[in-house]
Amino acid sequence: MRGIVVILTRAMNIRPVPYMIRVLMLAAFLSVAECPAQTVPSRDRWGEKFNSPGAKLTYKEIGRTTIQGGTVITYNLFASGLPDQHYVLCILNVGSDPKAVTDAYLNHDGKVVNVLADPDHHIAEDPINAKVFGGRGEPIQFALISDDDHLRAFAEIIPFPLEETAGPCHLSAIETGPYYFGVFIRIIGLQPEEDLSIEQQSENETGQQKGKADAQGSYNAALFPFVKGKRSGKARFVVTAKSCKIGIEFPWGEGSYQYQ
Repeated sequence: MRGIVVILTRAMNIRPVPYMIRVLMLAAFLSVAECPAQTVPSRDRWGEKFNSPGAKLTYKEIGRTTIQGGTVITYNLFASGLPDQHYVLCILNVGSDPKAVTDAYLNHDGKVVNVLADPDHHIAEDPINAKVFGGRGEPIQFALISDDDHLRAFAEIIPFPLEETAGPCHLSAIETGPYYFGVFIRIIGLQPEEDLSIEQQSENETGQQKGKADAQGSYNAALFPFVKGKRSGKARFVVTAKSCKIGIEFPWGEGSYQYQ
């Protein structure tokens, strides 16, 4: 268990929830109205490629603080290309199932809020502040889903990137399995369709192969560094090309996950 979610209301009541989620949501009432099960997208239907036509979900960092030696980053979410109506805000974290978190609406600026302002009835707007903490390369994915499931927008936040830069090339590593038993590697800045030499190592297991950048000069790879008989270790991934030589090392298994 990496962490918990703490749901905070204006009265600052604290309720721990035993899920493997590293998000704290600050809103007036973070309870989701009863909704059809299909409102929460399955794990294989997350990502911007599943956005409704013209829809986009973005985020803006609004603050950082330190709690018990760890960094907590606060974000606001913003949606465009979606009509003003009721939505459900959902979250997907590494090692957990997708969850519906709270009711959501859009204010006149597209900010995702829990309660819209209603001056005539003396009701103030209540923005949803996503307070996020986690490890390096750990993604937190948000989804804004309409009640009828027809309107969708997705965003992925990686609060603490795991990345390297060499010359024109940039490498990012994203955790896809708990304790880095799965990692997605993406390299950009290569020449289009450039030939690549790839070296992988995890503890005493090594491998070499050839690859090729795509037409946009990027290369993707999925790593699974588990080594039989080992409970932890260190993985290494290096790409050599005419454009650059770039690589990354990261720990996996027991003790590999550290809050930032």
